[in-house]
Amino acid sequence: MSLLLSLPTEYPLETLETYALQNSDTNARWPSDATFRGEKHLHAAGRIQIDVYRGKLTLSSDGPPLDVVCKIGFGKKAKDRVAHEASLYNGKLRHLQGVYIPICHGYFVGDADGESMGCLLVAYCGEPIREMLMRLPPTFKTGLIYALVAIHDAGVEHRDLAHRNILECNGLPTIIDFDDAVDHECGRHISIEEGAPAPALVAELGCVELYQFFLDLRIWTPAYIRYTGSFQPIKLAFDAHALARTAPSHWPPEKALQEAYRVITAHVKKHYPEQYDEWKADLKNKRKASEQTSGSTSPSDASTGLLSV
Repeated sequence: MSLLLSLPTEYPLETLETYALQNSDTNARWPSDATFRGEKHLHAAGRIQIDVYRGKLTLSSDGPPLDVVCKIGFGKKAKDRVAHEASLYNGKLRHLQGVYIPICHGYFVGDADGESMGCLLVAYCGEPIREMLMRLPPTFKTGLIYALVAIHDAGVEHRDLAHRNILECNGLPTIIDFDDAVDHECGRHISIEEGAPAPALVAELGCVELYQFFLDLRIWTPAYIRYTGSFQPIKLAFDAHALARTAPSHWPPEKALQEAYRVITAHVKKHYPEQYDEWKADLKNKRKASEQTSGSTSPSDASTGLLSV
C-alpha cells in the first residue's frame, strides 16, 4: 500500500528527493513496491506549496511504466486542497475518468520535514491548449460542451476554466485541476445548442459558469440584431414587420420594412451561411405568393422559417 516518490531537486543538479507515502484508501489494491520518478517540473502554485511533476509510475518490475502527473501539496493547507481534488476524482467525477478527466491512480499521504503532504497521481493527458477559445476547432469545441455539461451534471462547478486546465488529448479536450472546484447543483434549464441564438441573459440559461464559458467559446450566434443604430432582441428577427415597428417614428413604414429585411438578410447570411440559400429561396417564394394574393409589390412577412436552426 506504499508509494516511493522521487522528485528532482533544483540544487544540487541531478539529485532526487525521496519520500515514502501510503495509499489513503486502505481498501485499494496497490502493489507494495510502486514507485514514481519525477522527470519534469510542470507547475508550482504561488499562494500555497503545490507542485506538479510529470514522470513515470512503475507498478511492477515486469510491466511498462505509466506516463503520469503527480500533484503534491506540502503542509496542511496545500494537502487539504489536493485531498479535496482527489475526493472529486474518486467520488462525483469517478464515472468521467478516462472520458473528460484523467484516470486517477490514487491519493497518497505522508510527511516531509515534519509537515504533512498529499500526493495525487493521474494519467498524463497532453498539453494545455494555446489557441483563443473562439478559435478552437469545431470538434474540440463540441467536446468541451459535452465535458463541461457532464461535469456540471455530476454536481461539480470547476471555477478555474483557464487554458492551462484544458488539455488537448488526441484531438479532444480533457479537463484538469479541480482543487478550486465546489459542489454544485446546476440550474441549467435549457439545452446547449451550438449555432442557436445565445441566451440574452444568464438567467435564461440558469448557470453562470456555463453561460460565461460558452459565450467565450462562441458557440452561439448573437442574442441581438442591430437595426437602425440600436440592438433589438433576436426574437424580432423572426418577424420583419415586428422589427420594422421599432424604427424611429419619423421613418416611413416602407423604408422601415425595407431596412428590416436588409438587416435580417445580412444577419442570416453572416451567422447561418449553410442555411442562407435555402432561406433566401423560401423568402422569395413567400413574397411571390403574397404578391399574387394581395396584388401588392411590397415585401411580405418573412417570419416563417427564419432562423429555424
